[in-house]
Amino acid sequence: MIAHHQNTAFALLLVQVFTTFAMAGVIWQVQLVTYPQFAEVDAISFSSYHFHYSRRITFLVGPLMVLELLSACLFAGVLFYTRLRVPGILGAVLAIGTWAVTGLVQVPLHEKLASGKDLSTIETLVSGNWIRVALWTARSLLISVILITVFRNSALSALRESGE
Repeated sequence: MIAHHQNTAFALLLVQVFTTFAMAGVIWQVQLVTYPQFAEVDAISFSSYHFHYSRRITFLVGPLMVLELLSACLFAGVLFYTRLRVPGILGAVLAIGTWAVTGLVQVPLHEKLASGKDLSTIETLVSGNWIRVALWTARSLLISVILITVFRNSALSALRESGE
């Protein structure tokens, strides 16, 4: 039974490593390249440009965000009675935070931009997105620490077993 929980936890951790690192890379690229370029698109082309961007980015990040959230919450549950409970819960809270900021801040701004270019809304989009950058960067660091801890503990266990 314990080995099953360890295997489940490790699989969920690997899903989080993939999805969180992918989303951290995407969000940094969006923050430093894509969103600032919105201001450079001419007003006539903006609605079409924004429509196609929104559709394509959703196709990319939607599955990643769903997998990340599910794996983070399941991981927190699997680890609830272990010494990794706090990092597991923190990871789930950070994942939920990315969804909250996306849904409550960024999506409404994109909906406003769907009707046309507005520099003030673009500036708000860029500045508000720093919250998501911080959340995904923090999740990446947390997942890295958890991964290092798991591998270190596995290596120590293997050394102890080989010395017996």
